[in-house]
Amino acid sequence: MQSTVKEGDWISRATNEELIKAITEIQSHIPEESLENECYKSFIGKLDIETEKVIPSLSRRASLVRKRSKSRSSAIDRFVTLTNEQKCLILQSQYEDLKNESEQTRISFEEALDLQKAISEELKARQEEILKNYNQFCKLVGNKNSSEGLQVVPAEKVLRFSDDYTKFLDTQSDKLRLKNSSIKSTLKKVEEQLRQKESGDVLGAVDFEQMKIDNTKCLAEIDEKNRNIQKMKITAARTLQILNGYKKKLNEALQEEKYIKEEQKQRREMQRRVESETILAKQELRLERTLNEKFEDQISSYRVPSVIDFVKLVSEERDLTRKQNIYTRRLKIAEVELHCQKKLWLKKTTGSLNETI
Repeated sequence: MQSTVKEGDWISRATNEELIKAITEIQSHIPEESLENECYKSFIGKLDIETEKVIPSLSRRASLVRKRSKSRSSAIDRFVTLTNEQKCLILQSQYEDLKNESEQTRISFEEALDLQKAISEELKARQEEILKNYNQFCKLVGNKNSSEGLQVVPAEKVLRFSDDYTKFLDTQSDKLRLKNSSIKSTLKKVEEQLRQKESGDVLGAVDFEQMKIDNTKCLAEIDEKNRNIQKMKITAARTLQILNGYKKKLNEALQEEKYIKEEQKQRREMQRRVESETILAKQELRLERTLNEKFEDQISSYRVPSVIDFVKLVSEERDLTRKQNIYTRRLKIAEVELHCQKKLWLKKTTGSLNETI
């Protein structure tokens, strides 16, 4: 409990860089811890299977020990570490498992290779037999003559060849059947001997005494391994609990990091908008100041004209408008007259051209 409180205080006091560094360290240690836990689980499962196979009562005793250990698990607040001997034992068992797997793979590969060799030899023998039968059939019946066309073959030769070949196959099958039966009988004898040796029919009194001694040693080793298994299960449970706590903290830290990044992004965007709005406001302020200055200058230099001058200006404007209308009408009349003169000139030029032609 004190360690968790200290970790909580450290997390509350730590900076973002320290949290990111701690997260990266935890992420780098997670695959190693997962691999180690898988190794422990496989070793514990193998030991459970072995103990259940040897003595079922020990499994019941182990379940009682588990129940007692669960009732006392609240009092365990410290880490239970493995000794070097236990680690060596686990590594040795894993090495033996890998060695057995490689040996089984090698045996299966050799069996498959032997099977493929046997199949290839069988196919080769069949091919040779078919070729031999084909040659014998050609010699007995006769080949085709390309110059004279197809040769007529008597049916008696074909029937005689088929009967001989059938008799040959029957004799070969009888030989193979006899060989197979002898191999099966030999195999049964060997299996019976092995079964008797395993069941102890051919063992003496000394062997039984030795077996009893070995049995007591095995029981002692099983009890010791059972205790080690209980310790390792407690260690694995504690490790798994710590790992889940680290995973939870990691997820919380990642979510907090994501939230902080989003908030930073929003604040940067808001800062950009505020800066752009500030620049626009400054430009508008400068423009308003210049307009105000111009307006003040206009107000300061503004003078109201007299009524007589205004009347004169209005009358002059009307005279100019009237003159503009007069000149506009004269211009239109001149354009019409010009258009007529152009038409007359074109007629004259076309008439003179026709006369010359």
